[in-house]
Amino acid sequence: MYIPKEFEGNDRELILRFLEGHPFGALTVNGSDGFPAIVHIPFTTEFEQSTKCLEFHVAKENSIVSSISNANQGKLIVLGAHGYISSSVYTHVNVPTYNYEVVHVSGRIERLTDLELKNHLTKLVDSFEVNRENKVHINQWPTDLVDSYIQEIVGFRIEIQSLEAAFKLSQNRNEVDFNRIITDLNTRTSTDQQLAEAMQQTKCPIQ
Repeated sequence: MYIPKEFEGNDRELILRFLEGHPFGALTVNGSDGFPAIVHIPFTTEFEQSTKCLEFHVAKENSIVSSISNANQGKLIVLGAHGYISSSVYTHVNVPTYNYEVVHVSGRIERLTDLELKNHLTKLVDSFEVNRENKVHINQWPTDLVDSYIQEIVGFRIEIQSLEAAFKLSQNRNEVDFNRIITDLNTRTSTDQQLAEAMQQTKCPIQ
């Protein structure tokens, strides 16, 4: 991925926290037809050991299962906040641009055991239910129901061997224009407001 120096993410801990906060991505592996095989997946983060991994599952009937098994490696693309930046808010004449957060995770992929898959599903459900008033938990469901669904999916983990992060958040703008961009975004859609929040968490723009 091409990343201009001013937008390159080099803080590994910050990138790992980004992955924890954005648990959905697009996995790409080499397909048998010469084109990339792609699947969109929620994932769980396994960062407590020295080897950092992301775990996910796909439908057993999905043709990408064989591509993953044959390739044994892949790249997971995780997109964060993003949005259009109008140059109308600048204090000088310039062109519009587009801001975004994205991380590419590259690594070796291996299959989960049945027990690991069930643990993954438990953690996945718990992570999305955490702020709900009436939480559901995998143990609440009949065992035969859970077992029947597990038979229809395949679990994998991707070992994080390489991280590339681009956080293009107007770090190259002066402070006045930077703040005007945030003000403008906050008057627009909820997606734009998420981008404004991400920008506010960046390092100070150029002076």
